[in-house]
Amino acid sequence: MLRLEKLKSRARSFERLVGLTPAEFDQLLLELEPLWEQAHRRSLLRAGRVRRIGAGNTFKLDLGQRLLVTLLYLRQYFTLHVLGILFDLDPANVCRNIQALLPVLEQALPAPLRPRTLQAKPDEAPGKEGRKPRKIRSLEEFLEVFPELTDVVIDGTEQPRGQPKVKKGQKPGKKAVGRPKDKKRFYSIKQGTHTLKTQVAVTPEGQIVHLSATAGGRTHDMKVLRRSRLMTRLSKHVRVWGDHGYTGMEKVYPERETIVPAKRPKKGKLSEEQRELNRLISKVRITAENAINRIKKFRACKEFFRNQPSRHGVIWGCVTGLVNLRWQRRLHLPTL
Repeated sequence: MLRLEKLKSRARSFERLVGLTPAEFDQLLLELEPLWEQAHRRSLLRAGRVRRIGAGNTFKLDLGQRLLVTLLYLRQYFTLHVLGILFDLDPANVCRNIQALLPVLEQALPAPLRPRTLQAKPDEAPGKEGRKPRKIRSLEEFLEVFPELTDVVIDGTEQPRGQPKVKKGQKPGKKAVGRPKDKKRFYSIKQGTHTLKTQVAVTPEGQIVHLSATAGGRTHDMKVLRRSRLMTRLSKHVRVWGDHGYTGMEKVYPERETIVPAKRPKKGKLSEEQRELNRLISKVRITAENAINRIKKFRACKEFFRNQPSRHGVIWGCVTGLVNLRWQRRLHLPTL
């Protein structure tokens, strides 16, 4: 069985294996312990429980070992069978340990704001009486607004998932395999497969501040934004930066300052000034791309998603919390 203390004695290998240094792991474990005790106590006192407190089997692994199992799962995405061999557990017990610890781990980490569901009614564009949006038309205007640090960069990312199964009593029909009528919402034409989409909001310094609820791969980036509740939670003075997928954002949110790169007109060309402006916008937006890259170093957020879609949000919440934790410690910032 893997021993925690032996792994921590090899600091560099430990960091590559779980994504945290031994010191960061110990600090996280200290913050996790009281939260786990509260959550476990609530579970024991839940309505409908028949056994008295203290009855039943106890955990074979202590909390430190269970945290190690969970981090190995998020970072390396080992199968439950492999983790069971490493820790001398049945795969079903490994699964129960991980699923019980994930929500508590998200609380202990500086995880971003994450609504559980998308809005049923998306944000709508105002009528003609709405204020005209401000547009940046020149490099001089761009340089005037850039020095302020009240900005958020948004971007969408996708993770492959399995093809949804046909419901009982339903026939696939004559349509192409993988794209029957009831499965379209998960099929991403861009990726050419079924995916789960998440929108990430990042500050220009690199901290992840918001995750959208999980959407189907077919959902457009702009639609995810309108249903993500992000704009209702941001202060009015915060500037929002997006890529070409958010074209038209200024029409839906005219009261905000939004910055989207210019799109090349059909059968036309961008002017030299527009191209230079797009390059400057990309230099700000690259922080979102870098944040997504750090997230996807954890294979549970990059590889084929093997869990139920309902667990996608909490896994991404834990991973973004771990990414924020490393970001704060490296910049010597106080953790939340």
